[in-house]
Amino acid sequence: MDKKEDVKLSKTILEMKFMKKTKEKVEKLADDLEGNKMYSNEITEEMRRTGNLVFISTSIVNCKNLIDGRLSFGGMNPEIEKLMSNEYTKLLEEQERKKEKDITDAEMAEGYSTLVDTLGKKFNKQKKSKSKKKFVKPNNNEKLL
Repeated sequence: MDKKEDVKLSKTILEMKFMKKTKEKVEKLADDLEGNKMYSNEITEEMRRTGNLVFISTSIVNCKNLIDGRLSFGGMNPEIEKLMSNEYTKLLEEQERKKEKDITDAEMAEGYSTLVDTLGKKFNKQKKSKSKKKFVKPNNNEKLL
């Protein structure tokens, strides 16, 4: 069996009142094809297979960095205290990762010492060029004009 080619309806037929739904379908199909052509190199097959994943949160807690509504102290609610301690340890671990150094103290000291040497040489050159000229007494053997 041969596949029949898609028959396209003319614009004037699609403008008729009873063809409104068909017109919307045709326009939507054309927009989808155009979008696929534009983003074909950016959208992977895995993205197409999984579909649209939308996560909706109705709470403003994440936006304002608020704490959870339930707290427990002194062993009144051990489950809540366990959750609180887990969150606290996660926060501490994040802070420790932020405090980690990019370079060691020895590397920093070495870099600083080379910087000091370089700047020292720069200023030493300026001092030498600005040195005062000394007066030299003439010899007694020389004749004065």
